[in-house]
Amino acid sequence: MTCVPMIQEPYSHVLAEFESLDPLLSALRLDSSRLKCTSIAVSRKWLALGSSGGGVNIIQKEGWKHRLFLSHREGAISQVACCLHDDDYVAVATSQGLVVVWELNQERRGKPERIYVSSEHKGRKVTALCWDTAFLRVFVGDHMGKVSAIKLNTSKQVKAAAAFVMFPVQTITTVDSCVVQLDYLDGRLLISSLTRSFLCDTEREKFWKIGNKERDGEYGACFFPGRCSAGQQPLIYCARPGSRMWEVNFDGEVISTHQFKKLLSSPPLPVITLRSEPQYDHTVASSQSLSFPKLLHISEHCVLTWTERGIYIFIPQNVQVLLWSEVKDIQDVAVCKNELFCLHLNGKISHLSLLSVERCVERLLRRGLWNLAACTCCLFQNSIIAGRGRKSLTVDKLEHLKSQLDITASGDLISQLEELILKFEPLDSACSSRRSSISSHESFSILDSGIYRVISSRRGSQSDEDSCSLHSQTLSEDERLKEFVSQQEEDQPDQCCSSHGNEDNVSRVPVTFETDKNETFLPFGIPLSFRSPSPLVSLQAVKESVSSFVRKTTEKIGTLHTSPDLKVRPEPKDDEQSCEEDVSPVICPKEEDTEGKQEVTSQPSEEDKFQELKIATVEAV
Repeated sequence: MTCVPMIQEPYSHVLAEFESLDPLLSALRLDSSRLKCTSIAVSRKWLALGSSGGGVNIIQKEGWKHRLFLSHREGAISQVACCLHDDDYVAVATSQGLVVVWELNQERRGKPERIYVSSEHKGRKVTALCWDTAFLRVFVGDHMGKVSAIKLNTSKQVKAAAAFVMFPVQTITTVDSCVVQLDYLDGRLLISSLTRSFLCDTEREKFWKIGNKERDGEYGACFFPGRCSAGQQPLIYCARPGSRMWEVNFDGEVISTHQFKKLLSSPPLPVITLRSEPQYDHTVASSQSLSFPKLLHISEHCVLTWTERGIYIFIPQNVQVLLWSEVKDIQDVAVCKNELFCLHLNGKISHLSLLSVERCVERLLRRGLWNLAACTCCLFQNSIIAGRGRKSLTVDKLEHLKSQLDITASGDLISQLEELILKFEPLDSACSSRRSSISSHESFSILDSGIYRVISSRRGSQSDEDSCSLHSQTLSEDERLKEFVSQQEEDQPDQCCSSHGNEDNVSRVPVTFETDKNETFLPFGIPLSFRSPSPLVSLQAVKESVSSFVRKTTEKIGTLHTSPDLKVRPEPKDDEQSCEEDVSPVICPKEEDTEGKQEVTSQPSEEDKFQELKIATVEAV
């Protein structure tokens, strides 16, 4: 393997593809020339795939299990939209202009039902679907500029009445050109057409034109939710010609114009994927004057868009480009939290994740993708050194990663990784003393998944299985990784100062992401990710428990030794014997002249003290 080029700029995030959805499309027979995927939507639970044959496949994201098939005889599927606040509803638009709303009935394990069929846009091409964020209402836009709203019966209990009560379709407005994008938030409907953007108050039926200058082409617009805890008002971002965006307040007034043309002159970041080795060209390109066909809010602080060349993610409030990567021939993109599902012109689907560099490396380590993890570390070594990588990607993990590489096939990569380790923590630092201190206090083993399994030497014969019963079995793998790191820092606060001097340096990009869930993956022809048999025990809780027991026991034994009258203790009773058996793994200090089978105790006046000792011992254990 050749040397991996190092990216000089400290990019904090990356797009990564950990699994291919090609096997899923193949199983659904959506990979043929006769039948292919034409539309895509995603929610917290579902991935909905519309096809050219008029069917919609509902896929459960957890495990990628096919759950439902919704059939339509009204033509191919042109648009699909999942209700974000209720996973039981899906809206579908066909090529004939009909809009069908389905209730999936998955909670009651019933059959899916068509609860509404709208012919308001029949004979037209439906170009946009959007759900209300609070009520069961669907907004529909077509290529003639007409926007309507379908209101559904919100009571699931009165199913008998639902068949007879059909709310009429409400025409919201008709704009001057094709509807490019619809978005909804807190009673406001945002409409983006070929010429301008409009803001509608659907409750008071008021309409505003956003800005004075028109445009010509497909330009998107989206809401940017504010933080309720901070009292921030939502914002609106509207795409403008020349890689620009308008920042608009919630009343439709343009606040400022953001220019990203020069910022997009940087080279594209590679997508971390198993399909190919990451490549990076340092050549600075010319500035890009782009038209953003849609804008999507992703994560907490970011806005995503795409062109025929690639994917672009901005931090608009800071006027920053978080990243852009070359992903060709994108037809549409659906996002949920930090996940991206890209529908390509050939019907293929790419599943990407927006992650920090260190989180991306950790995922690769968990899957045992050693070469790709090493390439990512070397490629983004400036980001790892300057950012929070020092806290999550320790030297021990990097050393373990290096040990997993084939010295014959990956000699250059190993050399680059060694250089990174030297930069990450020099040899004259507290690295060696810290590792020796760890080995003196704890014994640990490295699992095949890259997770460190730590066992405290002071736990006696207490097994991991017994300790695991004290904790929930739902600890995520991120928490298991963090336990080892936090234990290192607590055991050696002084020694780790030099090695973790940059721990408090947070990333310049204030982007938050969801923690990893339990994942089931579709591999690129490789085994599924390794899962450890049981979660690690919190070492801090064990340490505190053992320390408390030793302290209390030492105090009691010291009190007994000061007593002048000691005698042989009589045989304990049955209940006392059972209590002593419970604490037998813990060995208390003994006098030198005490025989192996003989125990000492105080006079009968000291029985209360022994009773306190038993109680303290049981509590400590």
